[in-house]
Amino acid sequence: MAELGYALKNRSEYRECKKSLKETSKDKEHNEYMCKSAMTVYDFDCIVKKLYPHKQPSSYDSLIIDEQSKIVYCVEFKNQVPSQINNSNIKKKLTNGKEVLDNICKEENIQKRDYQFIYCVVHKPARNRYGNPMVDRETKFELKAYKGKYFDKIVTNDINFFKNEFKKEFNKEGCI
Repeated sequence: MAELGYALKNRSEYRECKKSLKETSKDKEHNEYMCKSAMTVYDFDCIVKKLYPHKQPSSYDSLIIDEQSKIVYCVEFKNQVPSQINNSNIKKKLTNGKEVLDNICKEENIQKRDYQFIYCVVHKPARNRYGNPMVDRETKFELKAYKGKYFDKIVTNDINFFKNEFKKEFNKEGCI
């Protein structure tokens, strides 16, 4: 059986889709980056454009594959506070992106059950009227129903949470 990272790395059409996490976190509309990390990841939007050159399904921004732990992080960056984020857009990225990823796994003879898939929506911190970050441990954007069906775990939290988790998980400076 093939490994996902190996399969993507060895497909010539995906080579130009390897980018830094910083590049995949860019908000093109405002020309801002949510992360500064140079860690190499897959630009999943790029992969989707290669697979579907005429009409692309919605997809997440980054694909981080940890072959050692057998974890695949599917990361969507939103340079907005949660109240500004469109729930249906986030759900569409989750479902369409996972279908594309499932098709890649099937084509490359990758056993999905060997991996844990985690969908992460990273957003700007919300502020309450007193200026303190609001802590929300619940899954936002109506995504609870997708846990277990599409993804093993769903994480929706702000960029500060992501920075801390990134540093712990990868022993690297994350989105400084």
